[in-house]
Amino acid sequence: MVLGWTALFGVEPIALAALSTPLFICTLLLARGYPRWVPYLAAGAHGLAFVVYMHMAFSPPGAHVGLILTGIVATPCLVGAEIVRRHRHMVTTSERNRRERLEQQRRLVVSELHDTVVRDLSHAVMLAEQSRLAHPDDDLLQRELATVILPVRTALRQLRQGLKAMSTAKGDDALLLLASSPPPRLSETIAGSRASLADRGATLVEEGIELLDNPMITPGVHQQLVRVIGELITNASKYASPSSTVSLVVECDGRTVECMCVNAISSDVPTSSELSSKVGLDGAQRRIETLGGTFTVNRSAERWSVVFSVPIQV
Repeated sequence: MVLGWTALFGVEPIALAALSTPLFICTLLLARGYPRWVPYLAAGAHGLAFVVYMHMAFSPPGAHVGLILTGIVATPCLVGAEIVRRHRHMVTTSERNRRERLEQQRRLVVSELHDTVVRDLSHAVMLAEQSRLAHPDDDLLQRELATVILPVRTALRQLRQGLKAMSTAKGDDALLLLASSPPPRLSETIAGSRASLADRGATLVEEGIELLDNPMITPGVHQQLVRVIGELITNASKYASPSSTVSLVVECDGRTVECMCVNAISSDVPTSSELSSKVGLDGAQRRIETLGGTFTVNRSAERWSVVFSVPIQV
């Protein structure tokens, strides 16, 4: 700016460059994401000084010329800077969202491995140990089971250590503890939801919950299903309309487990994402899809429903 104002005392082309150069610098600062008040204040001060200079050098008509020149040069510079700034902001936001999704996937992997893989492997080891105890005289079975149990135990130990290291490195100790702890009993969740609905004159009707105790459903899958169904019941109890009925139906044909949760929505309940249980439902959907199932959410003006299906046989 000092060099520009020095050039104002030169010939006219240099004077025009003296006007443009500081504005180009302000444009660069604005486009690079500096606080807006910095380049706008600098551009305004420079433009005002230029108009005052033109007024003093060429009388009142010079002030008008200086004002017009400032507008001609400053307007496209600042508009272009705002466009570039907006584009940079969109790129930065997109990259931040991508990193958040990757972080969310990493956290989901930690939770899913604890909830499903570790528990199912532990269940397999427990069944093998029970078989060894039930057939102590069968030497061949004892040797074969021993060759299976030892590497599975080793893999379990390594997996737990790896997950613990991943969680500690990212500060997810609380997540690791949550994944390792069992979810609340469905009976407790249902009782709490019934009490909440009763306050508004609504009811909860459930059918087929006992089918989750099917021995073909492994402990890891069972725990995931309990978490998801608990989330659906809690979500329905929050947003069900007064004097309505929340329905929860579970079916199992030996190959798949299917669940449907339906409730009426009060017309005065907003449908914005801020008031919904979007995070919880997204987590439930990821859990079901991780198990190889499907998860469908349907919402109309008067009804909300979720249907999911999970295979229990490969």
